[in-house]
Amino acid sequence: MPQRAPWRLESLLDSSASLCLALALVILSLTGVGNVKTASLAGLILCGAGLTRETARTDLWVLVPLMVYDLAALASSWAAFGNIVDGYGAMHGLFPVLYLLASCLDGREQRLLRSCCLLWAGAAAAAGIGRFAFQVIVQGWAVRMSGLLGNPNAMGIFLVMSWFLLMHCDEEDRGPGLLRLEPLLLIALALTLSMGSFAAMAAGIAVLLLEKKQSASWRETVRFICPVLARAVLGMGTGLLVYLAAARTGVPWLCLLPLAYGGAAAAGWGAFGRWLNARPRMAFLIASMGLLVAAAAVAVRPSAAATFSERLEMMASGLRYLPADPLRGVGPLRWRLLDLNDGGKYFNTWHIHNIPLHVGVEMGWIAMAAIVLAGLRGLRRKQSAPLRAGTAAFLFHNLMDTSFFYLGITALALTAGSQPESGGRTLGGRAVKAVFALFGLLFLYSLYFSFR
Repeated sequence: MPQRAPWRLESLLDSSASLCLALALVILSLTGVGNVKTASLAGLILCGAGLTRETARTDLWVLVPLMVYDLAALASSWAAFGNIVDGYGAMHGLFPVLYLLASCLDGREQRLLRSCCLLWAGAAAAAGIGRFAFQVIVQGWAVRMSGLLGNPNAMGIFLVMSWFLLMHCDEEDRGPGLLRLEPLLLIALALTLSMGSFAAMAAGIAVLLLEKKQSASWRETVRFICPVLARAVLGMGTGLLVYLAAARTGVPWLCLLPLAYGGAAAAGWGAFGRWLNARPRMAFLIASMGLLVAAAAVAVRPSAAATFSERLEMMASGLRYLPADPLRGVGPLRWRLLDLNDGGKYFNTWHIHNIPLHVGVEMGWIAMAAIVLAGLRGLRRKQSAPLRAGTAAFLFHNLMDTSFFYLGITALALTAGSQPESGGRTLGGRAVKAVFALFGLLFLYSLYFSFR
């Protein structure tokens, strides 16, 4: 045993970039939409790790649009405020840095990064469930779970993407410990009652279905997807029972019973998965109950329809401002002020709940085109079916919500939730170091400016 310790320490040191990315994901998840100081410090750490790398294999059709988007955001900030730090450009410089650094990882480092991200997602889910139970039992009331991200919708899509990431990992990589995270993620997801996240999850599952159908018959496709749906039904159904027991029975502590059942299910989750694979008819039957779970979710939160209607009105408001300044946009953080003073309905939010539209309004059409190109390329590029499904869920969610502006969520999409090296182009050490040095200077200046 003593002889193995130096090897393990050396292995961790060799994986410093993976650990930096995992640490950044944790920090950015806790900061929500972020602030310049935290983003700049995280960016400097990531650039420092990147400067130690010699090569990267990356998809330039994602990396270059991310850089163009950030340049357009910086230009918009300069036009609106006379500096490049106020607004989004300084913080969103993290996105190309995260993507490029993830491109530098080899297979072992990528597996380590994904394992760390899944452990963090599991910890966030457990913390959210624990806080929900505390509020119910001690304070006597139940609300939608917002978790460590501070918002139910943001927490919801974060858990959806983590679920697809877990699905990507094979049994050898994730092991029995990580396997038990699946019911935890699903129960926590249900407690968010985020209809947008549920719809994004459905979009991701549809991508899984289509991917499988390209290489299999309908019978084989149905046999593949039914166990996936059955596990989702059991996990999310348990979460909905927890919420209903807490909010609708008049005896809030009864939520402990379905929570205990969820714990028991987690303990035997591997056996349950094998049972579903061995009994396809039962898997189909349980998967069919997903319609009941969906109906229950809609019944628990009937206000979702009104919320969706309001978001359509918000998008209509954004469309009116889209032609205002196609080159630079109206300026970061300016749409809310325009919405407040235009005499129409005031939506009391900083972001239009459609990311391409919001980017086009506030940062101009170049930024909008760049972010759309990066998103479409991320969906079409070669990667595993579960990761493509997670990308689809993330993109779908951003057509009706604002998860792009939550730095931890986009960080997950660009690193562990993607395969930036797949089908990419190899960049030499000089190019890689130049990019990291350039963004390092941006973060250094932003940090200095924020302390003035």
